[in-house]
Amino acid sequence: MIAVLHKFFAAVPLVAIALSLALGYWFGKIRIGTFVLGPVAATLLVSIAIGQVGVSVSGDVKTLCFALFIYALGYMIGPQFVGSLGHATLKQLHLTIVSTLVVIFTVWGLAKGFNLDKGTAAGILAGGATESAVIGTASDALASQPLPKDEIARQTANIGVTYAITYLFGTFTVIFFASSLAPKLLGIDLASASREYERELGGGMEKLPSGQFGAFRKFDARIHEISPASSGRTVQDLESEMQGAVIESIVRGSESIRATPAESLQAGDRVAVIGRRTDVQRVETFLGPETSDLSGFQSIVEMREVVVTNRKLAGRTIGDIVETGNAEVRRGAFLRSLTRLGQPLPIAPNTTLAIGDVAEVIGAPPDVERVSKIIGEATPPQDKTDFLYFSLGLAAGFSLGLVGVPFAGTLLGLGTGGGCLIAGLIFGWLRAKRPTFGHLPAAAALYLKDFGLTVFVACIGLSTGPEALQQIFKHGVALVVAGIAVSLVPGLVALYYGKYVLKLHPVILSGAICGRQASTPALNAVTLAAGSNAPVLGYTVPYTVANVLLTLAGPIVVLIT
Repeated sequence: MIAVLHKFFAAVPLVAIALSLALGYWFGKIRIGTFVLGPVAATLLVSIAIGQVGVSVSGDVKTLCFALFIYALGYMIGPQFVGSLGHATLKQLHLTIVSTLVVIFTVWGLAKGFNLDKGTAAGILAGGATESAVIGTASDALASQPLPKDEIARQTANIGVTYAITYLFGTFTVIFFASSLAPKLLGIDLASASREYERELGGGMEKLPSGQFGAFRKFDARIHEISPASSGRTVQDLESEMQGAVIESIVRGSESIRATPAESLQAGDRVAVIGRRTDVQRVETFLGPETSDLSGFQSIVEMREVVVTNRKLAGRTIGDIVETGNAEVRRGAFLRSLTRLGQPLPIAPNTTLAIGDVAEVIGAPPDVERVSKIIGEATPPQDKTDFLYFSLGLAAGFSLGLVGVPFAGTLLGLGTGGGCLIAGLIFGWLRAKRPTFGHLPAAAALYLKDFGLTVFVACIGLSTGPEALQQIFKHGVALVVAGIAVSLVPGLVALYYGKYVLKLHPVILSGAICGRQASTPALNAVTLAAGSNAPVLGYTVPYTVANVLLTLAGPIVVLIT
């Protein structure tokens, strides 16, 4: 049977990759409590099993898919990475740098203590720190080492096998530590602390699964008839008393009149009022009774997603922008939601905006158009990709990967992984500054990232062959200990360093502990335990920076072990 499979996969090796992906995504959905293996680790395990029959896959397939993954990752986080280098996020940046250094030294200590080779050490970094990109950057670094080709191949195979084992324990550890153990060590009830923090911010919102939305409307529009008591008063005068609701349009008899701030209202006028539901519900006191007569009104409301690119808004809180901004300019448009790296943020006075945030604005089309131009650029159509810009970025990444300097008898350079990551960061940042070109839809970027990574790890797994079992038998217990240690030790250091040295708020620190390991599953567990998305505010900066630092740590571990 094995001989038949070997002959079949030798004829069509791409079938082995396809089967690895199919079974990997299937097994990756299995959930045990809050723990989910995920498609990447599951695909690697499946491909290692299939690889036991002997499968040879072109190295170009592996290189191209890794380049697609790492470039897309850099492109997606580029705006936030550059934005995270500012003064406002200095503490979270500081925490991530310290945590990454502890990760590197922990891996180095484990490698020396257990007498591990470079490939195994790099696999521990990739799995224990749950940073899959390390597999590629470390493999590139190994290829340039002054070692026999057979030894390089053996150690490269060790990266994938070690990653598969340590990833399981690293992921479980960070989920348990961040959601259960860390709050106890901080002496807080995470749910209560998050509610209190949201009160300090001034409000909050929750993230719902895809396809779900709130059953209760947050915004409303109603028609009111102006009473004799309000006759003669201007639109601006009445809006100042209504505090939030806006008179969008006026119908006097059969004539439609533009609702300018200076327009005086007359008894019997019908006015369309729009705003947050709580504000609209109390306008009858100021205007007059509600009416069902809609004749003469155009009931059109627009909802638009806008990317924050205005540097005059970045780094400022929502409250500050509202208080110091021109009320007439923002009149009639309302912020419905705010997301960062796909995670919802609380819409609250003390929530700070950052370049790359996506604001969902709702209101009458002219008002939405006016406010959108102030915030930044509307998200482009999601069905078109600028392949010229994308291909130039990828070419720049491959070219950067060739840059290196001689060191200790080898060429120390960025490699394909480092080059494409830096190119992705730069091209993604440039795209955020000038959103009129270089469009890569978020869904397309996410597809490239996920598909590129899973095909890459499938190629790694298939190439391990029988060496996989040898590695497990040789270092089995050591790999379990290492997977837990690389996740737990830096986590403990980050927790106490963040609490006592950086004085971070416990809720922000809870999110940062997940972000410094770039672990979205851990964040999901934390927000579930908190019953709030407030920890997301501490997650995004460490997540962005950790993705870069941990990826670049791969070659460092190869060099020092």
